[in-house]
Amino acid sequence: MANDRMTAGLAKGAVAMILPTLLAGCMGTPGGNEASKGPRRLAAVEGYTAAYDASGALVVMRQAQPFANDEGAEAKRAANAICGGAVASSIDDTYRDGAWVFPMGCGHAA
Repeated sequence: MANDRMTAGLAKGAVAMILPTLLAGCMGTPGGNEASKGPRRLAAVEGYTAAYDASGALVVMRQAQPFANDEGAEAKRAANAICGGAVASSIDDTYRDGAWVFPMGCGHAA
């Protein structure tokens, strides 16, 4: 009986010593990984709506009347304002269903 209590006490002590080490490994480095922080917060811009789609692309829509295919320049200006001046525009930007899609989202252009 005494051995059972001693074994249980040792097991609890081992867990108490190992647990902080395991938790510290999960916490990572101070500041974290920039990529793990998720998409950048979008600024509200009057007359436009924007959101990230499931793939992380920035989708920009005009509220009054949907964008037309030839209005990419206006969509890019709106995206820049929404992203705080840093839409990651590329050759892959595309028009889809009244919205302009910026696959690389907000950030620095490549």
